[in-house]
Amino acid sequence: MEKLEYTTIEKSFQYEIPKIKGSRFFATLIPVQTREEIDEKLEKVRKTYFDATHNCYAWRLWVDANQDLFWNWVISAHQERANDDWEPSNTAWKPILSVLTWKDVHNILCVVTRYFWGTLLWVWWLIQAYTECSKQALENVPFVTREITKRLHLCYTYDQVSGVQYCYSKFWAKVVSDHYDNSIEQDIEVNIALVDAFLKEMVERQIQCKLID
Repeated sequence: MEKLEYTTIEKSFQYEIPKIKGSRFFATLIPVQTREEIDEKLEKVRKTYFDATHNCYAWRLWVDANQDLFWNWVISAHQERANDDWEPSNTAWKPILSVLTWKDVHNILCVVTRYFWGTLLWVWWLIQAYTECSKQALENVPFVTREITKRLHLCYTYDQVSGVQYCYSKFWAKVVSDHYDNSIEQDIEVNIALVDAFLKEMVERQIQCKLID
């Protein structure tokens, strides 16, 4: 049984490419978990580089995992947004977001800051600059992988404990919360690729189990 995972970054990272016609371009990569955090981190970058000509950005947040007609898993971003910050239309946000998508990285904010230095760049040069800057940043940042999980709720008796613990080990389940009374109730996380098999085994063992997200 193979787990399903996605790629992200753990720490903020910055990378600057050589100047193009005098203009500076550098990318700031930031790990994010919520829309509120994106707004907060983006505002911080803008304040830090308040004197920059442009702070263009793109982000991809959360993960959707679905199976195609052949039962292959397809991973995509649940939400993604981008902005040119007054550069000519599609010359900044599209290249940045395209690189994030090409690298298939999630829960990330990429801000490419530009300091203009007197020489105008044609559209093609701008597209190349924003593409190369975000690409080089992503090729140099350390990546980490995270599991794509579903949360389930279990309710079982004390004489079923050994069977449940065996299944937890078999399917690499993680207990999130529990409550002990006349019976045991637990919220657990199971890798999304293993959920169906886990639920099937719970039915066979006559253990109450349901998805909660």
